[in-house]
Amino acid sequence: MNAYWFAVLAVLIFIYAVFSGRLSRTFLTGPIIFTALGLIIGPKCLDMVKLSADPEVVKTLLEATLVLVLFTDAMSVNAKSWRKQAYIPERLLGIGLPLTIVLGFIAALVLFGKLDVWEAALVGAILAPTDAALGLAVISNPRVPLSIRQGLNVESGLNDGIVFPIVMLLIAGTEVATHGQTGGQAIWFIVKTIVLSGLIGIAVGWLGGKLAAVAQLKKWADSVWLQVGVAALAALAYALAVPFEGSGFISAWVAGFVFGLVVREQVTDLKEFPDALGQILVVLSFFVFGNAILSSAIGGLTWQIVLYAALSLTIVRMVPVALAMVRSNTRWPSLLYMGWFGPRGLASIVFAGIIIEEAKLPGTELIVTIMAVTVGLSILLHGLTAWWGSNRYASWYEGQADLHGEMSEGRAVNTFVPRRHLKHG
Repeated sequence: MNAYWFAVLAVLIFIYAVFSGRLSRTFLTGPIIFTALGLIIGPKCLDMVKLSADPEVVKTLLEATLVLVLFTDAMSVNAKSWRKQAYIPERLLGIGLPLTIVLGFIAALVLFGKLDVWEAALVGAILAPTDAALGLAVISNPRVPLSIRQGLNVESGLNDGIVFPIVMLLIAGTEVATHGQTGGQAIWFIVKTIVLSGLIGIAVGWLGGKLAAVAQLKKWADSVWLQVGVAALAALAYALAVPFEGSGFISAWVAGFVFGLVVREQVTDLKEFPDALGQILVVLSFFVFGNAILSSAIGGLTWQIVLYAALSLTIVRMVPVALAMVRSNTRWPSLLYMGWFGPRGLASIVFAGIIIEEAKLPGTELIVTIMAVTVGLSILLHGLTAWWGSNRYASWYEGQADLHGEMSEGRAVNTFVPRRHLKHG
């Protein structure tokens, strides 16, 4: 990309920032704007910028974004108050997420005869995590009941970290099935991926958290530089795991989780810069997605891919949500709201990139195309419906006198906002 397009992108980011408050109450979300920009100036439209010609740059940006996002998400998890704060996301993650993966796997197996069992399972897994940044109003509209907003926000903040080990386990299975590896080699792959990466993350998070806490207590550090250092810890956790053939993503998530436990009440003060940096990287990632990934996927469209994308955003998401909330006294408008607003975003994009790099599967191109079309459709549809849908649901809720207050329909949920989504458009 030449300097001219860097300037155009910088100007658009600044303009969006200036009007972000007003735009958050419209269908013009950040992901829609920057994905569309990348697509329009990409090789399939104006052919002015072709980032796909430099795949290493694309891969580096997407991985850096997910590393920082995983770390900052995990920082905010308060394990001691989890049971009390996470009634809705506990069900969505513990019941809804596995069911979503299974339904996505079944749909892929039925629609795509070219995919084997392992590849179909990978499709179901990479398209299971949600990304609330695609529809900010869903979790930021104050008219929506607090418990529902927080439930979707927490689910979105944690499900990518939960799904990542599953993706790596499935990749290990493909290595056994398609490349003739032994079971012992697959087990060693899993140990390296999960156990070793987790130990590295614990060490980085604990040592970093202790040093940050002491620095704040003794007033050694400038507050801004300490926040910069926190962002560097995410990169450190990733960088230490990769040379040992571990998972830098798992290491980053664990490091953030442990760091948050160590610094506790200081989390909010320490994550302002990492959150802001994460927002910039997310914007750039959606631009790259439109230019380098979605534009390439459009040429491979089939009716099966479009149907799968539609199913992934509706039945594959909505049925598990409804089943997860059985016996919770949740009424159908709330089930519909939580079911529809499960957009697919950054995690799915990066997971597909990992499959390209790690698995070398015969169906890789099809898997990436399915992911790109599903995420592209999600960016559009969830962006278009977020503000309207949140207000429509809020109007119904306000008409239910017995549901008013900070109550879930059946159980109270305390304040818990773990991730960057409240600032994204």
